[in-house]
Amino acid sequence: MPVLHLITCEYPPAMGGVGEHSRVLAQSAASAGVDVQVWTNAPGEGMPHVEVHSTLEGFSPNAFARTDASLDDWPAPRRLIVQWVPHGYGRRGLNIAFSHWIRRRANAGDSIDLIVHEPFIDFVGGSWRQPFAAAIQRYMTWTALRAADRVWLTIPGWRPRLQLYGGCRVRAARTLPVPGTIPPVQDAKSVKAVRCRLLEGRSRLVGYFGAGGRYAFGAIRAAASEVAARDTAFVCIGRGSTAMSAELRGAFGGAQFAINGTGALDRGRVSLHLQACDALVQPYSDGVSGRRTTTISALEHGIPVATTFGWLSEEFWKTSQAVEGVSANEPGKLGPAVLRLLEPERNRTARTSAFELYRKHFDPAQTLRALLFPDERVASC
Repeated sequence: MPVLHLITCEYPPAMGGVGEHSRVLAQSAASAGVDVQVWTNAPGEGMPHVEVHSTLEGFSPNAFARTDASLDDWPAPRRLIVQWVPHGYGRRGLNIAFSHWIRRRANAGDSIDLIVHEPFIDFVGGSWRQPFAAAIQRYMTWTALRAADRVWLTIPGWRPRLQLYGGCRVRAARTLPVPGTIPPVQDAKSVKAVRCRLLEGRSRLVGYFGAGGRYAFGAIRAAASEVAARDTAFVCIGRGSTAMSAELRGAFGGAQFAINGTGALDRGRVSLHLQACDALVQPYSDGVSGRRTTTISALEHGIPVATTFGWLSEEFWKTSQAVEGVSANEPGKLGPAVLRLLEPERNRTARTSAFELYRKHFDPAQTLRALLFPDERVASC
């Protein structure tokens, strides 16, 4: 049985997008007959043909030495798939030692696949230290790219940002869209119960699935104020949603809107809440893209989405009937986009298109196959 070694900054039960992507990747590999060894910083959920090692705890030199000793027990050549999120590996996103460790593993003969979820932070940001941190992360990314045999980009939009640092490896990089991370639960009775509770006597239910933030809150507030007056309830789903829903209710000055927040939920409960919705509204300041698992999971459940188009958005979003989009510079226009998705005929078409869009671009059986069974060509620069 072939063996794949997955290096990741998080893995369930730790919550986070990279951890959930790692779980889906591991499950897909195991179901395809691959033995998966996960190397991370905390104990995780094992499953048949997937073993989780917590030797990277702390992402320190001692952690790297522990992991080296365990990895070297496996026969060479070893294939390491690295989930690249530079701010995820400790030291406040400035862990140069981690990128050097990846380079040492490559120099020792391991084959490195680098999956770029995020390349580095921008120079301009919210604190005096950000330019310094941005420079360090660029060095980390340069080091990791130079060590990689294959580079995978979760969205094409990363290519121009990485070209200066990765040369021919980035030019040869392939896109690897992120699959949905919330497996659909087949339980119509429970979906109906969730829906009835959240509707509070209204006819339609609109949801938001995400962690919030200033941009998202402003966009959601504008959309909610428009749809709430149209016999429609609103629900915020997932971590941070309780605070966001309370802030939304406060913003409307006590108006009798049906706005609820679920708080953190397990994957099964998230699935039920997604299925209970007629549509979702998902604003992103840089635009919807193939790395946004909140929207991708909605598509997997056949739920249409009103969202924003920005500089990271791929073209297929703009032509799909599964979404209604507005410019990321005008998130206040999401309200009419949601209302269009709630029209009965439009909603039926959008639900069918959502399933189709997911199957075509995000189904792990399609998207992960190239990663799990690549050809033998590797970068030679």
